[in-house]
Amino acid sequence: MISKYVKFIDRINSWVFNIIAVVFGLVTLLTIYQVFARYVLKNPLVWSEAIVRYAMVWIVLLGTAIALRKGLLISVEVLLFLVSKKIKLILQILITLVNLVFLILLVKYGLEIMSSLAHQKTGSINIPVSWIYAAIPVGSILALLNCTVILIELFTKKGEEGQQDGGTIIH
Repeated sequence: MISKYVKFIDRINSWVFNIIAVVFGLVTLLTIYQVFARYVLKNPLVWSEAIVRYAMVWIVLLGTAIALRKGLLISVEVLLFLVSKKIKLILQILITLVNLVFLILLVKYGLEIMSSLAHQKTGSINIPVSWIYAAIPVGSILALLNCTVILIELFTKKGEEGQQDGGTIIH
């Protein structure tokens, strides 16, 4: 049952990663076209800068959740290298639990921000501002799911077998 949950979350991460890749590609193309329209056609797109900015917010927050799962976030690990394996495991569990608390707060306050901005619209593209801020709770929920997988792997000692590095982002 636990391995099915881990595989399910990894499948969600794979889907999200692919969505991020497509959105990032579209953002790149839109940015290139914006530069072309501004400097060659002398007719800049009013809405493109806003879309690029909002898409990047989503890319960063969703990407952070995946990076958390893969152990690719920047961290100070010097203490983990200086202690025994047992203490290292305890510290990793504590760090993950602190992450869980922080992510729960992000979900809570992200939802509050969304509800307080529910009736506001963006100026240039006329979409609800809450859609942009939805990236906070959505990314945090995905990160919460990934934290539970990290805890499962720490408690089942599977985290030691498959240490990830920057070369293996999605498998």
